[in-house]
Amino acid sequence: MNLASRLFIVASLSFLVGCSELPKSDPAKSGPFFTPTNVTRLGRIPAELRRVVVLPASGGPQMTEDSLNRIDQAITEELTRTGRFEVALVPREEFHRMFGPRALSTVDPLPPELFEKMVKAYAADGILFTDVTAFSAYPPLNVGLRLKLANVADHQIVWAADNLFSAADPAVANAARRHALKLGNDRGPGDLSHTILQNPSRFAAYAAASTFEALPPR
Repeated sequence: MNLASRLFIVASLSFLVGCSELPKSDPAKSGPFFTPTNVTRLGRIPAELRRVVVLPASGGPQMTEDSLNRIDQAITEELTRTGRFEVALVPREEFHRMFGPRALSTVDPLPPELFEKMVKAYAADGILFTDVTAFSAYPPLNVGLRLKLANVADHQIVWAADNLFSAADPAVANAARRHALKLGNDRGPGDLSHTILQNPSRFAAYAAASTFEALPPR
């Protein structure tokens, strides 16, 4: 075997070894990704629906008020981030003072004069109702969100969504990590996007952001 043949074999072996050591594709960038599908919407967002009031979220007995307050904040911030509306959060204490309960479920009877009082106190064009239908603060994290957006003008529901986000689902975990990477909160010497799968507040913010991607256009 001549020298040229030997060099060719060595180069080929080096190439094959190098290929075997290439990192696998990161599923946070390649997917598959979870997309909320249980969504109902009526055409476009009405032009007059500019300012949305976020009511305190209702949760089950497993939910602490601190956890609910964090979800209220996440929903408010992510709805604001869409750029679709002006957004105002009704604090739990304020809602309690106005209506008695500290939160309102999407399936509860509406308090008398709810729409009128929200218009007077917050100049509301729309009201967002939220139920936390599932929640786990320990890995694998999960949060279920049922949201309904009502138009104050005619009291009609213009958009609704009801989905469960579980970090045990690889597609959800991929989508949550992709969300973290897009925000840039986990950039540095290493990829820390997996930490969103251990942080209930950040995971709830991802769930809200993912849900609001299904809002109808104007």
